[in-house]
Amino acid sequence: MNVYFWGIIIAMIIFMVIGIFLKRKVKNAEEFYVAGRNAPVLLITGSLVASYLSTGAFMGEAGCCYDGGFAPVFTLTALACAGYIFGSVFFGRYLRRSKALTMPEFFGKRFDSPAVRKLSAVTAIITMSVYLLSIIQGLGTLMEVITGVDYRICLVIAMIVFTCISVMSGSRGVLITDTLMAAIFTIALIVGVGFIAGATGGWFDTVINLAADPETQDLLSWSGRMGVIYNDTTSNALYCIIYGISWMSVCMIGPWQASRYQMAKDESTVVKSGYWSALGVFIVTFFIYIGPVFVNRIYPDMAAYESTTHVLIWASMNIMPKLLGIILLTGIFSAGISSATTFQSLIGSMVVNDVVKVFDDKKSEQESIDNKAINIGRIVMIAVAVIVTVIAVINPPAIFIILYFGGSIIAGSWMPVAVASVFSKRITKTGAFAGMLTGFTATFMIKLVSYFAGWDLPVYLEPCLIGIVLNIIAIIIGSACTRVTDAEAREYRNLFVIPESEKDVKKIKGTLRFTKIGCFIGAAAFVIIIVLWAMPYIKGLGM
Repeated sequence: MNVYFWGIIIAMIIFMVIGIFLKRKVKNAEEFYVAGRNAPVLLITGSLVASYLSTGAFMGEAGCCYDGGFAPVFTLTALACAGYIFGSVFFGRYLRRSKALTMPEFFGKRFDSPAVRKLSAVTAIITMSVYLLSIIQGLGTLMEVITGVDYRICLVIAMIVFTCISVMSGSRGVLITDTLMAAIFTIALIVGVGFIAGATGGWFDTVINLAADPETQDLLSWSGRMGVIYNDTTSNALYCIIYGISWMSVCMIGPWQASRYQMAKDESTVVKSGYWSALGVFIVTFFIYIGPVFVNRIYPDMAAYESTTHVLIWASMNIMPKLLGIILLTGIFSAGISSATTFQSLIGSMVVNDVVKVFDDKKSEQESIDNKAINIGRIVMIAVAVIVTVIAVINPPAIFIILYFGGSIIAGSWMPVAVASVFSKRITKTGAFAGMLTGFTATFMIKLVSYFAGWDLPVYLEPCLIGIVLNIIAIIIGSACTRVTDAEAREYRNLFVIPESEKDVKKIKGTLRFTKIGCFIGAAAFVIIIVLWAMPYIKGLGM
């Protein structure tokens, strides 16, 4: 045990106390699962950023960037950030407007189909359980590296912490703790990377020296170091595009992202949160990814002694002032906890609202939101946490691989159906079911078989791309063979009925004004990245 460990423990106790306090405010299932649909921009943005930036980013992707994958990984993340804007404007508003408790309920209502609702719930639960495995492995690894305590014990401690927060406080507690955690890791990360840059000779000099040295100039090149992801520049470029689309899909319609919009107090909050989240993720990931590249100047042979996924942990304990290191490690741990609570609470809500409720059609609406439903959801959350922890114990950590596994599945199974649910009058319940089932099966099975068989598929055969294509084909065939029912047509029209509460002219003008300002802010952030990365890098190359 050391001071870093105790810093994390103290922070987690504080978050658990917040959860206990907020438990008293939970009155019904709507409050427990969607925060009473009254969350402001700050909480929605904080939760979106925190649930995106899990241990997968701070460890898996950070290690990839240390190895030489900075530009490809950052490029695909930049593409993904656009998903927040597209998702909030073109999907999130309609999702909130549906008044559904969960996203599977939205699909079930939109297509007037219990079968689509069940399928979307099952695919989401499987995907989020896989993603949760990546997170808990990251949390266990982080604690083991810091403390030297057995990995299995660390897994159990992490599971107890995030389960207590989820079970006790519900979605409102998750939103509040997510936002606090996001603030911690954002501030600590930016300041911490500044210290790393200082230790390597200053920000601009470090980038220039990395570019000037033939041994390290590919660490920040646009194509990345060959062999880290693929062995040629064309494949790396295609990787950025394909996985950029995959993670853009996650940010647009992924259940752990778009579900936050169901908690927003109004549609203006949805749109503003999307813009701020895009900016927040863009800036924070830049620092997550470039920090490990700077560490390469100090510790170039890290891979010979320990996993490069530990790079930010090592920097926190060896480069930064102790207090800052404690805060950053607490922030990294918090990022994992926040994502875990999000997945855990969503799995509980989907089992109760979509699986149990749909299987038992005799239940009334009132029964579905009573204390019994909340208690069942809590039991499910605990069960899922225990199962995933057991799997994490018997399987070696594979944080980066599992992270991208989950994103691929959502893109392949949900994205085409979600987009068509808002933009197509012709898609039918049969088409939606066929598309989602085909996309999920193709993506999941190809990803699973290729992983265990050790296949290195060419980039143009990435499972998420195959899943999306087959999903669209199945939608077209299924919809061509059936007709849109009156109920489906009615639900489609209802999506475009603007609620009276959203017709405030002043609020509408304010939202439109904000979107224009948001474009300028985004452009400014892009210019800053050019100044901090591209310009000194080009100078180092002597161009």
